[in-house]
Amino acid sequence: MPDSATDFHTNRRAFIIMPDTGLTVAPNGFSGGHTEFIMRLHYPRVRYAMDNFPRGYYMNGEICVYTGHDMTPGAVWEIRAEQMATVIKTVPDFRRMFGVGDDTAVYLGVRVGKIGDVWEKIRKTNIKTLEKGNIVM
Repeated sequence: MPDSATDFHTNRRAFIIMPDTGLTVAPNGFSGGHTEFIMRLHYPRVRYAMDNFPRGYYMNGEICVYTGHDMTPGAVWEIRAEQMATVIKTVPDFRRMFGVGDDTAVYLGVRVGKIGDVWEKIRKTNIKTLEKGNIVM
């Protein structure tokens, strides 16, 4: 029986927005989580990155971006106000890397659920609204 967490990780394109390098996207078919992805980038402070650098995934024509690492079911991982400028600045890279248009859904957070399930996405907007910076925090 396939592992649902591995299936999810394999079918999405993980990314992280690093302060010095910008958007970094995992290779197609990468089956690890963000911890493994950040370690492959040789960034020495993985937990710090998880809490402070916007990260997320592109899957099924949608972008989901968040920060956090608390695995308690129901915990919310979301983009904080001080991170929003970084996310907005990355919109041209999202367009280029994922071929997304103005109406592409962007979620600015997730609610932690069961490992292997697709977690509830929250704070929905779209690329055009995000690019204009019309986000209420």
